[in-house]
Amino acid sequence: MLIFSLCVADFPPFAKPEPPSGRVELTHGWQLASARTVTADGAAMSTPGEVNAEWHPVKQMPSTVLAALQDDGTYPDLYVGDNLADVPDDLFRQDWWYRTTFTAPQGSSSYRLDFPGINYRAEVWLNGTMIAGSSLLVGMHTIHEIDATRWINPGGVNTLAVKVTPEQALQDIDGVELADSWWDWLNWNRIGYQGPDKNPLRGNSYVADRNAGIFKPVYLSYSGQVVLSDPMVTTELPLPATDSARLTVYSDIRNTADVPMRGVVRARISRPGKPTISVDQPVSLAAGESREIRFDPDTFAALRVSNPDLWWPYTMGKPDLYDLRLEFVRYGRAIDSVDSRFGIRSVQQHRDNDEQFPDLGRGGSFYLTVNGKDFLVRGAAYTPDLLFQYDPQREDAILGYVRDLGLNMLRLEGKFPGDNIIERADELGIPLMYGWMCCNQWEKWWQWDDEDRRVADESMRSQILSLRGHASAFLWANGSDGKPPAPVLEGYRRILAELHWPNTVVDTVSSLARGADGEPDWDGIHMAGPYTWRPPSYWFDGRYQATRGSNAEQGDNEHIPPFASLQKFIPKDKLWPINEAWYFHAGANPSNAALESIRTAVMQRYGSSRGAEEFARKAQLAHYESTRAQFEAFAAGGWDNHKMTIYWMLNNHWPSFFGHLFDYYLRPGGAYFGAKKGLRPLSVVFDSYATGDHDTADVKVVNQSPQERTGLRVRVRTYDLTGRMRDDRSSDVPAVPSNGVVAGLTLPRLAADSPVVFVRCELLDESGAVLADNTYWQSQQLDDVGPPVNDQAFDLVQSSWADMTALNTMAPAHLEVTAHRTESHDGGAEVRIQLHNPGRQIAFFERAEVTTTRDGDEILPIEYSDNYVTVYPGETVEVTGTVPGSDHGANWVRVGGYNSAPTVVEIDQRARR
Repeated sequence: MLIFSLCVADFPPFAKPEPPSGRVELTHGWQLASARTVTADGAAMSTPGEVNAEWHPVKQMPSTVLAALQDDGTYPDLYVGDNLADVPDDLFRQDWWYRTTFTAPQGSSSYRLDFPGINYRAEVWLNGTMIAGSSLLVGMHTIHEIDATRWINPGGVNTLAVKVTPEQALQDIDGVELADSWWDWLNWNRIGYQGPDKNPLRGNSYVADRNAGIFKPVYLSYSGQVVLSDPMVTTELPLPATDSARLTVYSDIRNTADVPMRGVVRARISRPGKPTISVDQPVSLAAGESREIRFDPDTFAALRVSNPDLWWPYTMGKPDLYDLRLEFVRYGRAIDSVDSRFGIRSVQQHRDNDEQFPDLGRGGSFYLTVNGKDFLVRGAAYTPDLLFQYDPQREDAILGYVRDLGLNMLRLEGKFPGDNIIERADELGIPLMYGWMCCNQWEKWWQWDDEDRRVADESMRSQILSLRGHASAFLWANGSDGKPPAPVLEGYRRILAELHWPNTVVDTVSSLARGADGEPDWDGIHMAGPYTWRPPSYWFDGRYQATRGSNAEQGDNEHIPPFASLQKFIPKDKLWPINEAWYFHAGANPSNAALESIRTAVMQRYGSSRGAEEFARKAQLAHYESTRAQFEAFAAGGWDNHKMTIYWMLNNHWPSFFGHLFDYYLRPGGAYFGAKKGLRPLSVVFDSYATGDHDTADVKVVNQSPQERTGLRVRVRTYDLTGRMRDDRSSDVPAVPSNGVVAGLTLPRLAADSPVVFVRCELLDESGAVLADNTYWQSQQLDDVGPPVNDQAFDLVQSSWADMTALNTMAPAHLEVTAHRTESHDGGAEVRIQLHNPGRQIAFFERAEVTTTRDGDEILPIEYSDNYVTVYPGETVEVTGTVPGSDHGANWVRVGGYNSAPTVVEIDQRARR
């Protein structure tokens, strides 16, 4: 341990002690008013006075304008039906005042007001004085820190008023401002505008306030006259060895005083079970000086660490974290301190070879290694709430679903959430990919003016500073669908270098940009879609660009949620037939906007529907089989074929048909459980007779776990629609390496007299125990999307269709259901549900739900071990549901299937565990 100290003479014995530094979030007492109705100036707004009827209470901060107006009942239930259309469309054409009072602690030398998220520009007034103007406070993604020391009233009441001006410009019409939009995530034919000449491909979507307001927390920070900020630890490993690490500590330091300051910066790094690392360095600062300080391992031997605990993605190991505390010490007392957590890990980017997929572009496909090991990315795209309503418990539930599914990366395309997501991702071992939004103002570079260019750089600096120290921050994308022009890119790269960005970076995540030679100007990641439903065989076929290489987004933008969710946002009188009320909640692209592809897929495969409930039930089948196949095909193709995919999308920003694996209400449907099957680390996969002459199907064993697996056996049974087994075959499987695939067996076309057959695949260990299982429903008539030229990203075109309508004629099955609940010592409960089939008929696609009352809605969020299961004659399947919270209310179980009536049973309670 190396410790540097200052001479005692530097510290006069009569020095006045400073109170501890701190930071408080200003959450209470906020009001909101339109500047049209409250006409006083900022000086009056920021002095004590009576709040009149023109002010709206802000029930929860942070809050956008429209979120606050919904919460106070001005515009209620905005997510139901077309209520959003009833909001005046000029909310963004007026300024808005936010106002609150607070008490500042006494005794500190420096006070700051921190605004990490104001959209779009603002004036900040404190105690009658404007302390920052709208020329400074501009940019949705720019973090603003305002020195409020001169105007603060320590120990007394302070009145804060913030005048927010929403984003005004309309891209392609009168320029841009670098806020954000929802692009095709909303149906801009109904929410937003269609663009010049009403071109359906050139619109943009936004809610009536354009998400204006204070959408991230407001903080009061206080300290001594020297301020530390933005700490970071970078880590180096001597790969391939991981038995040591070199740490470098960075932080910004600022002297807010008008006299020079001297002191010691002390860094402490700790982790339970590991020796504490302590390093100090003297610092002298001129009046008003700001600079970076650095502790490097060449100077400080203590930063050369032996046998570190590493941070891994949770699918590869434990996400171990260390704690950093930095203090500025003066006169023997810390006058400011900052804390952060970091992981010791190495993330590196690579490209494979040109020969693998020459049609995708030169340079090979992008991939990542973590701590020297290949990292197989299976991710999905995350979105915050449409009104930027942040709920940490909801975010925690979503991240729980991520791990339950088996996903190992989240993409955040603009719309960056608050700190909770990334802090929890650090703890949970979920890597994150951040970057600017596609297609909207962030990629309309030719429409930028000087202010936009300045805001772009300031936004970039703000976001990189906030992300760079986090273990989960793996990848930054400077562009999405496009590649920024050279001047913009040079600015971004300069900022990344200045801020010591320790992670990977790409300039685009598509192959749409072209170089002077006409070839893709890409970074090894493409986005060929598709953005509509595809049959399972499509993903295994091998002819389509979307099914190989590294993909930044691909998934179905027309997802029908389960009927229980559908009823929550489509009014009862609009539920059927599908109509404008549905389209209001769809995406914007022409096919997606009318749900054309999923309607066609459900109709062609499963037959016509007599109502919304039947249609939603059939849609879960379609979503399950397609989503499972998408992930299984990537796995079965092996590492060389597919190193990265990001599913489009993980969740919904509002109740919507836009792509998702679970809906806005956190209800998992067919896509969720299909994805969960497809993402299992160890699995047995059937390719739907997709390749060759389509007379045989390949059954493969996939191992996406960190360890090799041996002693395995594949068993495949085929059943007809009466429940009779028509074929039973098995095969031993050689060792399957990590990230490996081996052939299990081939399956001929069977039971030609049954229009649909069930293909039941199991993976067994040496004792005969089932390690993985899968049930597929296979039509004798095969799907064919046709030649690759027919494969349009936003449309579904098939030359032939599988016919699954015989499933509708299956004889009814009857299940015996029992359920037992075990309470957890840390809150929550585990509900074990046994589904026994005493008859001869297969019970197909059985969905179990845990409820509070006999006829109540499903408890959400909830994690099930499996669902939409098939129970074969004479067999029992167990489904486990894990319910969070001590007040979970898990009392009943309801089970219903494709060919069985709902069964409801009361849960038997058991002892705690």
